[in-house]
Amino acid sequence: MPGKSFERAVPNKEELFELVVESSIDFAIFTMDPNGLTTSWNVGAERLFGYAEEQMLGRSADAIFTAEDRAAAAPEKERSEASIHGRAADDRWHQRKDGSRFWASGLMMPLRGGGAGFVKITRDRTEQHQAGERLRENEQRFRLLATSIPQLVFLTRPDGHRTWPSPQWIAFTGVGFDASLGLGWMEAVHPDDREATQNAWQEARSRGEYYIEHRLRRESDGEYLWHQTRVKPLEGESAASSDWVGTMTDIDDLRGLQSRQHVLMAELQHRTRNLLSVVQSIANQTLRSSSSLEAFGTHFGSRLRALSRVQSLLARVEDQVIDIHALVSAELAAHTENDVGSSKIKISGPTVPLPPTAAQALGLALHELATNAVKYGALAQPTGKLEVTWELKAKKPTPEIALDGGRAEFPCPRVGHRSEKAMAAS
Repeated sequence: MPGKSFERAVPNKEELFELVVESSIDFAIFTMDPNGLTTSWNVGAERLFGYAEEQMLGRSADAIFTAEDRAAAAPEKERSEASIHGRAADDRWHQRKDGSRFWASGLMMPLRGGGAGFVKITRDRTEQHQAGERLRENEQRFRLLATSIPQLVFLTRPDGHRTWPSPQWIAFTGVGFDASLGLGWMEAVHPDDREATQNAWQEARSRGEYYIEHRLRRESDGEYLWHQTRVKPLEGESAASSDWVGTMTDIDDLRGLQSRQHVLMAELQHRTRNLLSVVQSIANQTLRSSSSLEAFGTHFGSRLRALSRVQSLLARVEDQVIDIHALVSAELAAHTENDVGSSKIKISGPTVPLPPTAAQALGLALHELATNAVKYGALAQPTGKLEVTWELKAKKPTPEIALDGGRAEFPCPRVGHRSEKAMAAS
């Protein structure tokens, strides 16, 4: 009858098991007795371990374990675990006939019937294991780098929802690990910068990169400092679905320097225009008072050098003010070989800071007075003495300086006695 013919065509369970075992070339399937001696060895086992069936039948299956695992009784422990728990998972390095090793993932189970032995199914997972190892190594390197560099490092989703904050972030902001997850980290951003910080993520997804400069609160003192935040997708991963890695770098000092640079550039432009106006004024004044082109060149050059000395003093100070003592000393030193402060030249007076415009004007005036003193006054005489003093008068709304050439003593050629002249009084 057709039904009986069909029943005879269907293999029994034992035949079906044998067919499956023999056709599984990607899986090593073998059986062993309770002591670990091999009782069956399929084609997949031959292919994976390199042993032919006749080489393994009746031989201990422990041969597929590495020497160090055999010394640690790993095969016995595996069989014991399978007997007690009904299964024993096995993920470890195994050894082929030629001595080469591969990472195998296996499962051992006891055969039906007490004391019948075991069946083991093993598959080569070397590639997956090595990929996992590389991933773990990369993660370890990333964590080491991320927790060592001075920047605040983090992992985030493409929409700005944070998945991991570095210890530096937690220490700087005081926002804990759990509190920083999702959008909780935004609490550390300055309230005025939060909208721009969040909106920048919309552009980042289309560009594949996030960039913004914003202020973060420092937990130690509550101060907000400028930080530059850059975020990119992990290399080789999808920008739309993978985590992005980001850094926040403290640029507060840099922004302060940039602001200072802008101020200095504006001041330089202003001073340059002022200086050109002064030079033009000096040229016009010298031209009107010069009797010849040669005299003009001499006087004009001398006055430009005086102006240069003032500029040189301004370049040495950061606050763009010159003390009057330095200005007087520099001008007198330029006109005489005698040391300022010697018995021949003495200067004294309180500390008075002069802004650039006042320093330029006074420097040119001192130049004219010192020139006269060298040509006609005390500094023209070998035994002449010059004393320059000043005082600060507290007038309102603007204080004034009273500068006096003091006593300029030298012999009078006609009378033969000592007389007095002032270098200047202003």
